[in-house]
Amino acid sequence: MSFRRDCTLRVAYSWLQEYVDFELSPEELAEKLTMVGLAVEGVFAPVEGLDQIIVGKILEVKPHPNADHLCLCSVDTGSGIIQLVSGAPNLKVGACVAVALPGVTLPGGKVEAREFRGELSEGMLCSGAELGTDEWGFGDDKGILLLGGDITPGTSLDKALNLDDRILEFELTPNRGDCQAVINIAREVKGIIAGTKLNLPKVAVEECEEKTVDLIGVTIQDPDLCRRYACRVVRNIKLGPSPSWMQYRLLSAGMRPINNIVDVTNYVMLEYGQPLHAFDYDMLKGRQINVRRAKPGEKMVSLDGAERELDVEMLVIADQDEAVAIAGVMGGLASEVTEKTRTIVLESALFDPYSVRKTAMRLGMRTEASARFEKGVNPEGVIPALDRAAQLIQQLGAGEVTADVIDNYIRPEPQRTVRLRTSRVNRVLGTELTRAEVQEILSRLDFPCELCGQDSILVTVPPYRVDISEEVDLIEEVARLYGYDQIPVTYPAGTLVQDQEYSDSIKELVTDTVCGFGLDEVVTYSFIGENVYDKLRIPQDSPLRNVLRIKNPLGEEQGVMRTMLLPGLMDILTYNYHRKLTDLGLFEVGNVFIPSGEGKTPDERLHLGMIACGKVDTGWQAKDMERDFYYLKGIVEGILEILRVEGVQFQSYAGSPALHPGRSAQIFYEKELLGYLGELHPDLLANYEIKTRVVYCELDLDKVIQFSSRDFIAQPIPRYPGVSRDLAVLVPFSVPAARVQELICRGGGNLLKEARLFDVYYGDQVPEGYRSLAYSLLYQSPERTLTDEEVAEIHSGILQLLEREAGARLR
Repeated sequence: MSFRRDCTLRVAYSWLQEYVDFELSPEELAEKLTMVGLAVEGVFAPVEGLDQIIVGKILEVKPHPNADHLCLCSVDTGSGIIQLVSGAPNLKVGACVAVALPGVTLPGGKVEAREFRGELSEGMLCSGAELGTDEWGFGDDKGILLLGGDITPGTSLDKALNLDDRILEFELTPNRGDCQAVINIAREVKGIIAGTKLNLPKVAVEECEEKTVDLIGVTIQDPDLCRRYACRVVRNIKLGPSPSWMQYRLLSAGMRPINNIVDVTNYVMLEYGQPLHAFDYDMLKGRQINVRRAKPGEKMVSLDGAERELDVEMLVIADQDEAVAIAGVMGGLASEVTEKTRTIVLESALFDPYSVRKTAMRLGMRTEASARFEKGVNPEGVIPALDRAAQLIQQLGAGEVTADVIDNYIRPEPQRTVRLRTSRVNRVLGTELTRAEVQEILSRLDFPCELCGQDSILVTVPPYRVDISEEVDLIEEVARLYGYDQIPVTYPAGTLVQDQEYSDSIKELVTDTVCGFGLDEVVTYSFIGENVYDKLRIPQDSPLRNVLRIKNPLGEEQGVMRTMLLPGLMDILTYNYHRKLTDLGLFEVGNVFIPSGEGKTPDERLHLGMIACGKVDTGWQAKDMERDFYYLKGIVEGILEILRVEGVQFQSYAGSPALHPGRSAQIFYEKELLGYLGELHPDLLANYEIKTRVVYCELDLDKVIQFSSRDFIAQPIPRYPGVSRDLAVLVPFSVPAARVQELICRGGGNLLKEARLFDVYYGDQVPEGYRSLAYSLLYQSPERTLTDEEVAEIHSGILQLLEREAGARLR
């Protein structure tokens, strides 16, 4: 069977035809289903190439004159009698066999007429293994495929074996968990093909006098994880193979037939979308079922033979003493149905989707059952599925069903109704549908409708449609069935705004610029764990802790939306640091999410985060540069220069517990805070077991874009050379470097084209309370070449200004 492994559902075309009477070909049906949102990724034959193989009838078998282990067979192919040479041990006159004529290609190669020890073979007798039918229960590798019954020679093998069907492979979206049931796929088929009806199997169970309640007790101890648990008891079990039609449908879905009892539970799961499980009644101690959380340190051997270590957050099905199944995931080996089983308990339940997913992920056990529970099953389908399984067991002569059903339903699902306005449908879709037309579309999907008011329809949502909760969901259903291709084309009204395009170009420019500075781009999850803020030393009253919480998170570590980029970048740096990669420069351009109030969409802001540690390799000719505060500050200045944001100030800041109080700064444009920059606090680094200096910067790019000049001002190439001078001054620690740079620029006037800080030093040969700041100054005139005297005079004026207003002196 050549199935796609990532396919979420496979359904035989003939199975759908049993429930809906239609005349579309498999390919036409696949196209229509895809157009309404149920993507059919492929349409395949159960076994490819069988239509090229024909049925032949052996008329005579005689020994090969020149080989002891070969025979000559005269075979009627319907169009004539041919001779075939075979060494199969199960040849017999009158048998119907599979014949590949010359020109047919099998997995082993192309069939040709050829001689074997002097005798011509005009084709080939095939085994089930050679054809691939052995996986479907037809033949094996121990002899040729023998067909039962009297089949007309020349019939194609796919028709003879009832394998002329087609299988549809669906790739379902996560919201359509209801379509993991064949019945609901059939319901969609009925909806898209006008005039068809849904012909579901009628379920009626013949019960014996013995009552289920007298045989088994059920207690739900954790109703938050299991709202409904139902079961039936079946006596006098006769274990054996399931019928060929059931095996075929299981195989077409990619499931291996096991025995009639297990096959029935799997078949009903495919049919109704409701996972079922069968326990060996005699293996349940105390004749009791308890639905509870696992006990500390509890273990259980699952059906696959592996011992599973459970934790207290996992829901289990237990008897009087121990766990016998992991709820919604897999049963236990101790209560498995075997040849010795005489009585079974059939389980049908409603387990919490989040709990099942969490358990399956922790145990690494993603099963067909867990996949369905995770997406949500029909709460009202628990009993119908249970009754259907009981009916099939009864019809197969595999057991006797006891009277009544035990059904513990703790919080029944309230009936959901949604008011749908026709005017809203037309406004959203751009259509002119009448209320009657909208009602007719929804009725085709089995949505009960009741007219209310002048414009509205009160729609009752079927319980199996767990994805429908509000008006816009119903509008989508109308759009699907009406036809996306029939919705008229409309163009956006109003003036086209270029801000988004400009924002995207800025994002690309920032990314290219930071990459050019030697940092590596990463992309981290937008979901984080709320406890990470403690690890990052973010105060409890910080606005950064005002997070948007996920309603159904994948886990606690992904429970909230990030309000800063630091958590993800810190995780990646830590991962690499502990693997001896200590020279790192990373950045991310991504959104952070700020809640905007109840019922409102969050404020998404584009941020740039940069994190670095260790050294920058500058080559063998120079000393490696430390990735420190000034290294990251230089990158920030380069970004702001390229974005043409002028007049930005770096102000010393000691108010963040996440940053080193003496080596951090806030970045301002006038009075608007654009971001922050600094070394991460040693206590924060200790939380991650990092013992080296780490610097971090985060910029609000949405704010930066506001102050970015969109005008490009062309600058002429200087005609006259510039003059460079270095200036090293001793400045008190109380005077910020930004203040020193401001005074230098003021003192240099129009002839000072650039002032760049290139060294900061304090220690030996520097008086206590002072530090040395060294600047590289470039003087240049657009009109003439400056003389040394002119430069010396300006240079002297700058030094005097620094002495007077900053208490600085020449080093």
